[in-house]
Amino acid sequence: MRCAELLLVAASLAATIDAHILKPLHKKEASVLEVTLTPAETGGVAELVATIKNTGLTDLNLLKIGTLLDESLPVQKVLAVDESGIEARFKGIHASIRYDALTAENFRLLKASESVSTNISAASIHDFANSGTYTFTAAGVMPVASAGSTKLSGPALDFQSNSVSLHVDAQAAAAVPKVLSFKPLEARTNVQDGCNATQLAASTAALEHCVTLALAAAADAKDPSSARFVEYFKTNSSDTRQIVVDRLTAVSKECSTTNSGPSRYFCYDYYSLCEIEGPLNAYTAWDVDTVVMCPLFYDTLPPLPQACHHQDQATTTIHEMTHCEEVYKPHTNDYAYGYNESTALPADRALQNADNYSLFANAVYMKC
Repeated sequence: MRCAELLLVAASLAATIDAHILKPLHKKEASVLEVTLTPAETGGVAELVATIKNTGLTDLNLLKIGTLLDESLPVQKVLAVDESGIEARFKGIHASIRYDALTAENFRLLKASESVSTNISAASIHDFANSGTYTFTAAGVMPVASAGSTKLSGPALDFQSNSVSLHVDAQAAAAVPKVLSFKPLEARTNVQDGCNATQLAASTAALEHCVTLALAAAADAKDPSSARFVEYFKTNSSDTRQIVVDRLTAVSKECSTTNSGPSRYFCYDYYSLCEIEGPLNAYTAWDVDTVVMCPLFYDTLPPLPQACHHQDQATTTIHEMTHCEEVYKPHTNDYAYGYNESTALPADRALQNADNYSLFANAVYMKC
């Protein structure tokens, strides 16, 4: 099964790969975001409350989509580890947002010294295979805009919570309704049954352009004299360059492979997530290598880059392909979005941030 064939199928959930979460990858000065986890008073299975406090002196406009503050999308908010050190596998998505179309509704203003709390149902997006005591933590980054603004300004703010231990009954956890309900594998449908002519043409072109732009970006990454590479990946390390080259080469191969690639590509909202807490260009169910393009992808994005740091269908496809675990391991996360926030990431996170790859491919194409 390959992405370029646009086969509209649901993938098997029998994946055995480990889950990934936004983990702290480097040491830096204390963050102005203080995150505290507590067990939910309801006593529900694997339910917690995360309280986020702005300990700084400046009001912050925190992005809700894809973060601890997201109340709709099945994104990972906590890491759950059992007594043997095995993670409960995350069963959700990585979302690609149209960051130049964000509105005030997509943010939560957190004033200096103010706190906000949000409920977390870990059982609704994790697979707790065994009963036992699990340790829950929340760690990662929070994209941010200035107070009164909807433009992500960077740098994204690090956070690391306390640890909370809870007993989880596997049977009770399995009974919790999942936010992302994977449909069972049915008859495989060819693209004409799910895509209209415009979507089919745009998807085919996006995959073809993905091949060209990913290979061009890989060639630039291979050049040790490329200052552009250092701009986007914050290092001139030969090891980092090789990982970027290999990941982009794998993405190019997946966009062009015939009958052998692992990913599935949907040109319609198969899991009914696009209209939830938008604006989403696309999303990827990483552990089943399933890429879904939202209406925004077709209705608002040009086929190819038109300006530096702006989104388009080709580089959005590259972004999504880097999320697929079987295209290149480990898959990328969404630490930050957009040029300002993505290029403010340190090298270790830039290497694992999907937008750094799409922005880098854009810059190579546009000669930014």
